[in-house]
Amino acid sequence: MTREWRQKKRWAAVMAGILWGLLVSLSAASGGVRQVVVVVTLPVPACETHLTHFVDRLEQIREESGIGIDLITIRANGDRQFAENQLTKILEKGRPDVVVTIATLASQAAVTVFKDTGVPIFFFQVSDPVGAGLVEKIGEPTGTKVTGRVFTVPAQVRTGLAMRLVSQAVPGDRPVVFGYIHSTYPSAKGDLRQLKAIEAQGNPFRFADHDVTYEKGPGGMPVMLAAAARGVQDLSRQVDFWWEPQGPLGEHPDYTRLLLDRSAVPVAMGQTLDSVKMGALMHITPDLEAGGREAANFVAAFLEGTDPGTIPVTAPARFQLGINLTTALNLNIVIPPDILALAGKHVYR
Repeated sequence: MTREWRQKKRWAAVMAGILWGLLVSLSAASGGVRQVVVVVTLPVPACETHLTHFVDRLEQIREESGIGIDLITIRANGDRQFAENQLTKILEKGRPDVVVTIATLASQAAVTVFKDTGVPIFFFQVSDPVGAGLVEKIGEPTGTKVTGRVFTVPAQVRTGLAMRLVSQAVPGDRPVVFGYIHSTYPSAKGDLRQLKAIEAQGNPFRFADHDVTYEKGPGGMPVMLAAAARGVQDLSRQVDFWWEPQGPLGEHPDYTRLLLDRSAVPVAMGQTLDSVKMGALMHITPDLEAGGREAANFVAAFLEGTDPGTIPVTAPARFQLGINLTTALNLNIVIPPDILALAGKHVYR
């Protein structure tokens, strides 16, 4: 190595140091690096899609605003205690600026750890935040450091849409019977309560349910699916249609395959768009891309000083509807034009 080359390397190192110092100074001038923690309950498609769009939008905000953001991602793998332990370790090192949680167990863990710390918490992909103990009311400002979005379409809307279709395939005046095989995961139990409440209002349908113990961790899904298979065997002769539950079990693609492979009963309400592609008649949930991006926008607002307690907990503004025309045709169901229009490009054969 020549003397001239060594000198160039030294100057390059000096310039790199100056540039790094300038970047650090600029970051400090704009408020310093802000720490954002995101906790993901499970590696299921809905959680992963939400996370992807959240991170993408947060990166855009970082580039547009110049705010330094240190993003820490915790994957709980369905284990609330693990999530609490990881969050506690972070808190011991210093308070993060914002905590974002995807799905119920992650949200419960964050509220447990950061209660009374003053750290803003924004949850999403939680279908029953009141039942989960996150907030006291829906549709009103929380008055606390916790707020978020309800990941569900109201039960009355879902049952109304479903009945417009499936009632065409059930002869006579008897109630339509939906089979609901669910885990004991909080969102599934909360969803069933809401559906049962609509049923109790004298509507021409009922839900026959079978519960499966929620199993946490990577090995939990095969155990739950095996238990769900026994539920399929128990309920198949009693129900007209399957209704997929909320929560990690219903969101797993193998759950839809199980229902379709183990029984001749059609799936009326899928939990994901993929379930419709596989053969479920319909699906309606909040839009995942819009939800992830909205969560990032709220993070930016909190970093700028917006009080989470002033933000009402509401359902997202955008929803996604999917229809499988082949399944409808096989069941002699005619899809009304307004439902096809709502589905837009999410119509499958």
